[in-house]
Amino acid sequence: MKKYSILAIALLFMACGEADLYDEPQANTTSASSTEEGDEQALERFQYIAVIADTHIVLEDDLQARNLRAIGEVLTQLPVQLLGVFIAGDIVYNLPYHTIEEYHNDPNDRFDIAQAILEEFPAPCYLCIGNHDLAIEKGVPRQMTEQLFMEHFGAAPYYLVDLGVWKFIILNNFHGPTQDPHHPSFDVQTGSLGQEQREWLKRQLNDGRPAILMSHFPPFIINDLSDIFEEYRHNIRLFLAGHSHGWANLSNHFGVPSLIVGTSQLDEDTFMIMELDNKLKTWRIIDWERFHWGSAYSTPWDNSFIEPKE
Repeated sequence: MKKYSILAIALLFMACGEADLYDEPQANTTSASSTEEGDEQALERFQYIAVIADTHIVLEDDLQARNLRAIGEVLTQLPVQLLGVFIAGDIVYNLPYHTIEEYHNDPNDRFDIAQAILEEFPAPCYLCIGNHDLAIEKGVPRQMTEQLFMEHFGAAPYYLVDLGVWKFIILNNFHGPTQDPHHPSFDVQTGSLGQEQREWLKRQLNDGRPAILMSHFPPFIINDLSDIFEEYRHNIRLFLAGHSHGWANLSNHFGVPSLIVGTSQLDEDTFMIMELDNKLKTWRIIDWERFHWGSAYSTPWDNSFIEPKE
């Protein structure tokens, strides 16, 4: 499958010059709205996104794959159009191969399976990288996963999704020193952004637009994020994460509301729908009451959760 392969590699060369394919792809900006930036009058007041976490795809017809397909079918039947589907990492569960050539030689590896499922979703899917998408502790360079994400999903290591009024910023908590096996602070259980990504994030936040941030690790195990929360808490409206598998409301973490999204691998009902208000610049989780807090489970979705707007 790997439909992004040729295009993604070409874009990498354009962005990075004469770079090796394992060189770090540059973070990019993706527009999820056809409205020109700043033209808030042309936008609908209310817009909607879906959020999923820890899909853990392995086989074509295992429970995890069936659950993800079922979520896609529900999202297709929503009474509103989604701007995007955001997935908080661990798209696949562990890496069966250690070289890019092995993935390229397998016509139906777990990245292929995930890509095929997500291509049936009714809106663009924006993914971040999780620890099970990597094998850093086994000596597999993270650049291999980053190349696979670009080839299969068109996703850079970290990037901005421009929603018109809102910014959705997808981070990579595996880019800092704690995820570098050669650094003295190496600890696979602790995330870090690294200086380059931190500076990039600050540039994205400097314009004051309301922003939702997402990474795989929750903020309390990312060791270089709290000062950014404190500095930009006026416009970081929400932080979303996965990794812990159970729904968890972290309340105000360093002044920023934070939420861990439950894993879809165990329950086809575990996803959430958010409503973004472009006038008030507020957000609302419209199916909050479905979540079984502290677990990976949720009650079934019903379209009546979305109230008709005048």
